[in-house]
Amino acid sequence: MKVVYVGPTIPGVATRNTTYEEIPDSIQEAAVSAPYLISLCVPISGLADALKQIANKTGAIYAFYKKALTYSA
Repeated sequence: MKVVYVGPTIPGVATRNTTYEEIPDSIQEAAVSAPYLISLCVPISGLADALKQIANKTGAIYAFYKKALTYSA
C-alpha cells in the first residue's frame, strides 16, 4: 500500500510529503526509538485529512508531527 510521509524532513530518515510503496527501512529503523514516526506515514487516501490536521494544529497526526520536530538520531 502506498503511503505518504507527512512529518517534518529528518535528514537520513525521511523527507516530508514523499510517497513510498511501503514504509522504508530508514523510517522503520528510526521508529524503534520513535514509534510515532510510523503514524506519520499515511495512506494516500488519508493525505488530505493528515495535512488538514497539521495545518489546523489539531488531532493525532499533529501531535505526532510535533514530536517528530524534536527527533534526533
